[in-house]
Order: sequence, then structure tokens, then C-alpha cells
Amino acid sequence: MTNVPRGEEFLPVYTKEELTHSYREEKNPKAKMRLLAAILRKEGMTYQEITERIKYPLMTVADWCRRMHEEGIQRRYSIKQLGRPQKLTHEQLQELESVLSESPRERGLPYLFWTTKLVLHYIEKEYGVVYNPPQVRNILHSMGMTCQKPRPQHLKANKKTQEEFKKKFQKELDPLLKMDSRSSFWTKASSP
Repeated sequence: MTNVPRGEEFLPVYTKEELTHSYREEKNPKAKMRLLAAILRKEGMTYQEITERIKYPLMTVADWCRRMHEEGIQRRYSIKQLGRPQKLTHEQLQELESVLSESPRERGLPYLFWTTKLVLHYIEKEYGVVYNPPQVRNILHSMGMTCQKPRPQHLKANKKTQEEFKKKFQKELDPLLKMDSRSSFWTKASSP
């Protein structure tokens, strides 16, 4: 923790009355709380006393006061943190979206559908950018795509027999389906 003066030496450009006026005029609740900490520091309070008064952590109060003392009263507002820049540019993402609207076969890949791993491979090959699978899934979701899972089918299933069974089964169950489904029913009791 750096040593920030207190009392009149804290924010020497501003008087306590000017800080109080700014506090009263402020609409942003976070900025208002930071100004209150500055007013209390201007009154000569220690960080511990300010912390007990406004119920914020000691290091938070110390950071607020240090920033305002070093950079001025405008630091009562938070600075938006931009984070890491995107690996793909906006234009590359738009191009990728148009590519994904086509089939992989149209791009010379021997697959029917786009999978996460296939998109990962394509991005690395075309743009030279390496992503993790969760990042690719987030990109695909942001493009409005949804992940679909194919329904499992038995390898030896006979489609014709299945269709015949469905037709026959429907005819046999029609009377039962028309019955009241709220009726009580019987099951074998389980032993304790």
C-alpha cells in the first residue's frame, strides 16, 4: 500500500467543501461512495476508520484514495477494462459465418456436418489461430448456431418393420389413449 497523505495534503487542489458539493451532485452510486471516502480522507481519517464508516474493504478504500490522489478527482469513475483483443477480426468472423452456412463438402472437406473439432481445424488451417473447443462453441453460439445431437439408431434396425409396428401399435392403443389418463393404476409394491 502506497503512503497517501491525509488531511489537507490529500487532494491539495480541492477543498473539503468542493468535494462535498461534488458528492451531493453525483448521481452514480459507486462514484458517490468513492467521493465519500475522499471526503473522509480529507478530514484526516485513516483507512481503517474510513473502512469502518463506509463498510468497504480496506484495500478497496486505499486504492480509491490512491487513484484519486495520483490522477485527480475524475478517477471517482471506473475505467472500462477492455480485456484481451479477439484472435479473429470482425471481418474474419463474418467470413467464417458465411463459410459455416455451407456444407463442409463445399469447402473440400470429407464431412457432412460441421463439428466443433472440424471448425477448430478449419480456423487453424485458414486463419492460423488456435482456439480451445469451448471458445469455438462460444463463437458458434454467438453466430446463432445451435448444437444438434443425432438420435441413436441401432445398426441392425429394419426401417420397414419399424413403420409396420408403429401403424399396428397405434391401432391397438387408440382405445386406451382415449381413456382418462388421470385414473389410478396398479404397480407391484417394492419391498422395504
